[in-house]
Amino acid sequence: NQGIQTLLKAERDAHKIVSEARQYRTGKLKAAKLDAAKEIQEYKKKKELELKKFEEEHSGLNINADKEAAATVQAEVEKLKETAAQKKDEVVSLLVEAVIKPTPEIHVNAL
Repeated sequence: NQGIQTLLKAERDAHKIVSEARQYRTGKLKAAKLDAAKEIQEYKKKKELELKKFEEEHSGLNINADKEAAATVQAEVEKLKETAAQKKDEVVSLLVEAVIKPTPEIHVNAL
């Protein structure tokens, strides 16, 4: 009877120790999860700030590139207008001559 009581007490004590160990482990896991979530949030904020800073630094490059491209296009348009103005009389005379003095030729499909 005394031996059974001792075994039951030992079993209760062992159960209590195991239960406390489980609670301790569960508490540690929850704390670790919270710490990990906190670290993830901090890392995410840090990377978002880095991205925002990078975008701010490099956004001006796109504007400058757009301005340079627009200036290049405008210069080419002006160059084409000048060339057109220079060649205008020559082209008009060639067109008038082609209309007034046609040279008859047999079309390739007519052969």
